[in-house]
Amino acid sequence: MKKHLYKIIIVALIIILCVVSFYMLWVHVPYYNYHHQLDEVRNEICEKNNYEYMDYFVEHRGKEVYYILKVKMNGVESYVSYNKELKLVDYYQGHVADEKMVQNAILKKYKDQVSEDEVKELNIGYENNKFVYYLKVQRKETLMYIYYDLKDGAFVKAYNVA
Repeated sequence: MKKHLYKIIIVALIIILCVVSFYMLWVHVPYYNYHHQLDEVRNEICEKNNYEYMDYFVEHRGKEVYYILKVKMNGVESYVSYNKELKLVDYYQGHVADEKMVQNAILKKYKDQVSEDEVKELNIGYENNKFVYYLKVQRKETLMYIYYDLKDGAFVKAYNVA
């Protein structure tokens, strides 16, 4: 009986080793490398342009890929947008629409399609050559993107991908 128990334990340990190895090689390492690359992009932009990083960085993937950062540019809080080649595309300094107001506008306009929990995750992106708040809502059968202007909170566009 002890001999069979020993074989069962060895087989179980081998299976666990295979599962952990698979997870590390196909999930964790690519995830870590992707985020490490984004950190390097953020640091390169900030160092190259002498920005003071203000704890907001996102990779916005629309028709093109933009890196959006909140920084202090010459002592003024700003949002900057860089393309894949790390060239400045645009920047915005000024009043930003109240995020709660935009969340309420989305809930009012899309009350049957969006829940309050989903609206809590507004991001800032760069779409149609302007800075926007955007919300991505993913369901089993559809994917919806909603865009509101960062400056005044006005509706910009929305579209569904089925």
